Amino acid sequence: MNASPRDLQIESLNISTTLPMTYRHKPGSDRNLLILFLHGYADHGGSLIRRLFPDGWPLMIENTSALIPNGPFPVPVKTETGWRESYAWYFYSEKEAKMMITPETAARGCEDLISKFGYDETPKLIVGFSQGGYLAPYLAQKLKNVKEIVGISTGFRADYYPKSLDLRVTAIHGAEDEIFAVAEARQAHRRILDLGFSGDFNEVPKLGHSVNAAVGKLVEDRTKHWLS
Repeated sequence: MNASPRDLQIESLNISTTLPMTYRHKPGSDRNLLILFLHGYADHGGSLIRRLFPDGWPLMIENTSALIPNGPFPVPVKTETGWRESYAWYFYSEKEAKMMITPETAARGCEDLISKFGYDETPKLIVGFSQGGYLAPYLAQKLKNVKEIVGISTGFRADYYPKSLDLRVTAIHGAEDEIFAVAEARQAHRRILDLGFSGDFNEVPKLGHSVNAAVGKLVEDRTKHWLS
């Protein structure tokens, strides 16, 4: 009997390619701090910033350098008015419990972007929402002078936080997050602190799996800490 097409196993082949990485850059009046904003899955950097700061850049962040890259992998979302621009940093299969496309390409792109503008040695604050929050510690291991990760509506994988990292880990999470339950996120963050990292957990009332101006204010506060 001939084998069924369902019997065919998925295999993978590494290929060499060039992927464009689009980004937004806001140079600051000084180079005391770089904020790197990492959006979530099926999102893009411009949308993340508009939701964090609906009234424009706060004064504390206005004079600070910022890089806002888009993930290298397009994942357009169908809407009533057409296809919405959105991106991913990597692909993880929940069904297979397997990383199908690793974060390495995205991390390398961010490294190149930071070098392009000469921010290699600049103190850094990484702000990552959802999938961007998972990418943040992976990327931090490859960058110099990362002072803090602000993980928004994200989980915290202990294996992405080796003791060689010397940084603060701040969590910001919506009380009504429907993707990552706030109680589970709090426990995951506590496990990171138990590894020896410093940081705190901030719960935002009435917020689901999203960001808003209240989250933006907390990001501004963490920026102020490193500029004071």
